[in-house]
Amino acid sequence: MDEEGRSLVLEQNLVQGLNTVLLEDWGGPRSPLALQFIRDTLIPDLVSCFATNTDLWLNPTFAEIIAWKLKSQYAYPQAVVSNLAADLLAVVQRQSQLPQNRDPKEPWRRIFRLWVCEETLPSIEERTGYPLAYLELRFIRWKKLRTFLAQSRVSLLECLGNPELREYGFLELSFLYQFQEALAAEPLFKERLILEQVILELGLPLQVSDLVMILEIVQAHEGRMNEKELSYELNFFPDDRLANVIAALIALHVLQRNKFGKLALSEKSAMTIAPFLVPKIVAQLRMALDVGDFERAKQHLLALNPEVLVKVIEDGILKFDPDLALTLLEGLFKQVNRRVDLYLLPIFGQFEAAFELLLACLGDHDSLIRAKACAALGQLGRKDAAFRLIQLLHDPVAEVKEMAAQALGDLGSVAGVKALLSVSEDYSEGSNVRRRAQEALRTIESRQRFRLNVTQSK
Repeated sequence: MDEEGRSLVLEQNLVQGLNTVLLEDWGGPRSPLALQFIRDTLIPDLVSCFATNTDLWLNPTFAEIIAWKLKSQYAYPQAVVSNLAADLLAVVQRQSQLPQNRDPKEPWRRIFRLWVCEETLPSIEERTGYPLAYLELRFIRWKKLRTFLAQSRVSLLECLGNPELREYGFLELSFLYQFQEALAAEPLFKERLILEQVILELGLPLQVSDLVMILEIVQAHEGRMNEKELSYELNFFPDDRLANVIAALIALHVLQRNKFGKLALSEKSAMTIAPFLVPKIVAQLRMALDVGDFERAKQHLLALNPEVLVKVIEDGILKFDPDLALTLLEGLFKQVNRRVDLYLLPIFGQFEAAFELLLACLGDHDSLIRAKACAALGQLGRKDAAFRLIQLLHDPVAEVKEMAAQALGDLGSVAGVKALLSVSEDYSEGSNVRRRAQEALRTIESRQRFRLNVTQSK
């Protein structure tokens, strides 16, 4: 019997067993509507929950979750939920000999791993079958612990000294404490959890390092390799089901095909894998730059997935010598995509030598480029940009005018006062534009008063 057939048989056995417990052993309701609700809603939902958590049927925390489900989701009386949950689990446990995970912290790991993967609580409820009230309480407790730890760095034992935290019980408090500590300080903790979730959804015996290897090879040949070629590159891979792995990664949107049928990382998987790759990529860049080969360094950067490129800039290039960093960043501008260009413009605002590039961007056809360039020039502090910024107070796009006004304020440009005053009093302009102009005027006035006070004090 194949996997699908076994799942169908298991589901049928679960339905039959739960019917026996709820409608025979526990008497069942007299109301036809209540009977219909149990058959059409409660039992299918419980079956789905049990089928999703087949390795937790002997897990004590899972038993607690089933009791919560009966109480909070289906309004069973508190006095009966523990015994009813135990009876339901006893029936379910007879249906399978699958390996069991009895670690009481395991259900919590699954909840928080999904949260790290940016799932909402209703989505986690749907994917795990755990009741929303149970999930909400776990996150309320975690947030209270996080707030407590933010106020004072304390040990787990010291947390137990807090009466409110002690109510969680040692097991849950220790799990939440370890999770928060790892989330705050452990390198690649979030990324590993995301990759673990992918592996769970693949349903294949992979390690995180295996998945990192696959994604790293795709990244190295971004948009230039199909599934067959990837399989060839991974011919040393120990799993003989590699084709299934690749197909599943595409189905899960971890990998994607471009319009030419070649493989690339999805945006989310690129962001996840980037921190694993940055040290190696930065080392390769330094090797090229050490021998003065800027072109090779530039081409290496241009070949990267854009999300990986952004991470390399953040954690690598911005730590280089400023002149070297700016040379590399200028070589990337207008060479990758719009998102990278918009990301780079605020960075250029940190480099005096990027002044001419930013001035040129004020004439770009893309209004967001113009707006970002205005903000970067304000950040740079060069007052000789004031004339061009004044011109952009009449740009056809409101956001550009807003950023031009803000930049003139950031510069403390007296030359811009007349134009800003005109804009601030022009009721044909949008309210945000006028407000920005008024704020800029106040900023300029405040700076002028400060300079006057300093001069007089001398």
